[in-house]
Parts: sequence; C-alpha cells; structure tokens
Amino acid sequence: MLAPLIEEKERLLLTKEVRTSPERLRELVTEDFFEIGSSGRLLYKEEDTNTMDLGEIDVSLTDFNLEVIRDDVVLATYRTENHATGKTALRSSIWVRIDGVWKMRFHQGTIAA
Repeated sequence: MLAPLIEEKERLLLTKEVRTSPERLRELVTEDFFEIGSSGRLLYKEEDTNTMDLGEIDVSLTDFNLEVIRDDVVLATYRTENHATGKTALRSSIWVRIDGVWKMRFHQGTIAA
C-alpha cells in the first residue's frame, strides 16, 4: 500500500499550490533535497527550503512504479507530459522515511526521445 501514498505525494509536488509554497514543500521534501533537471542542471542543492519555489508547471503523470530499496528508502519512476511544450520526460525520485514520514530526497527528470 506504499505505492499509492508515494504516487499521491508525487502528484502533489506537481501542483501549483505545493510548488509555490515553501511551507507545503517542507512537508514533502527533505532539508537537503536536490534535483537534476531535464536541462541537466543541478537544482535546489543550495536553496533554503524556507524560500524554495519550484515554479508552476502543467504536466500529467503516467506509468508510475515504485521499487523498495530498503524499508525506509524507495525509488519512484514515472513519465510526465508537459502540456505547454508537448515534451515527455522520464522521472525518478528517491523517497526516504524520516520519523515515520515519507519525504523526497532526490529527483531527476530526463527528456524522452
């Protein structure tokens, strides 16, 4: 029953309400969260989660899969389609359980051919 929970959290991270709210982001990402964007750039590594803003996007999520690495670490993979650009990306996220709460530690997006 972990996969539906993590997928729901992934979907929340795609919403404007969460992406533009440092408070909501802190609920879902670790203090040391970082991302390798589909541009190849390292993002957010030095950001303060009190001021972090991931910006708005309009994407749909499909093909969600979850692999358990350890009891407290999982790897989520899925595909997104950006409705503004029409581009598809393959995405992966590492989620860790901290004090009983699942939070995203790392994310990577790779543009699909």
